[in-house]
Amino acid sequence: MEKNLEIYFDGQDKNTKLIHAIGLLWGQISSKLDEVLAPAKLNISKFNILMIIKHVGGYDGIQQNEISKRLLVTASNITKLLDKLEKDGLITRNTKKGDRRVKLIRITDYGSKTLDKIWPKYLKITKKINSHIASVDADYVELVLVDWLTNTK
Repeated sequence: MEKNLEIYFDGQDKNTKLIHAIGLLWGQISSKLDEVLAPAKLNISKFNILMIIKHVGGYDGIQQNEISKRLLVTASNITKLLDKLEKDGLITRNTKKGDRRVKLIRITDYGSKTLDKIWPKYLKITKKINSHIASVDADYVELVLVDWLTNTK
């Protein structure tokens, strides 16, 4: 991609160019990640949900609304994704003791092993995607994006 975004967004203001550049970048990144995840019958959304369940929920599990807060998906989309993950044997949904309205989502052994198997390939492609960015630049971009995310909510 050209460094000068004018060829992509001729005449647009700086803010619009930045948002569009991020969108284009995410499109390229998610496409590459989906290629790596496809052999495990995962896409980036399912992968991220499994990672949240495993690493945030842990043994106790995590409530569905807590997963939604950490992802860019609607409540109905998260339900559909969880249905698919449960059907594939990657997660379980159990009623919380003391509150039958609350479902706790837990990763299964199979789901955990699936993540463990795909993780080295995922890590390799993320390193490749970022390989042309100097470490100091990556650190700065991370700071800017985290600040932006924090202040946009």
